Formats: sequence, C-alpha cells, structure tokens
Amino acid sequence: MKVLKEDGGTLIIEVEDLTLANLINENLWKQKIDYAACNVAHPYLAKPVITVKAKNPAKAIKEAAEQALSDVQELKKKFAKI
Repeated sequence: MKVLKEDGGTLIIEVEDLTLANLINENLWKQKIDYAACNVAHPYLAKPVITVKAKNPAKAIKEAAEQALSDVQELKKKFAKI
C-alpha cells in the first residue's frame, strides 16, 4: 500500500490488488463517510487507487480493512464446516 495524497479529510492510496481494493471500498461504504471510490486507470498497467473523504479517512480505511479481515475469518470458519 502506498499513500499518494493525504490532506485534511482526503486520503488517496494505491493498493496491489483490485479484489482487495473492492473489498475495502465496500466496507468503507458501510461507514458514515463523505465519499469512497475505487479506480483503476488501466486494467493491466495501473494499480487500483482508493479515494476516501471523511472526517478521519485513515481511521475509516483502517476500520474497513479490519472488517474485511473479520469477514474473511468468518468465511474461513464456514468453509471449515464443509
């Protein structure tokens, strides 16, 4: 993960994987934030970029990532029962 821009209520980060970016973005939408988006400039040549506008965007991304981890752990438990 690489921070591309951080000023006030806006944080833009670059991540390695589109699946991860979409998962974090979906969890951001579940929070009370002003704006969250995931964008890929080119499917083969660019890495996904997540843009967040919120009172505390770094905290919002951290919480979204923690929720994603929790969701994956829950899914892993369900698969273990199969």
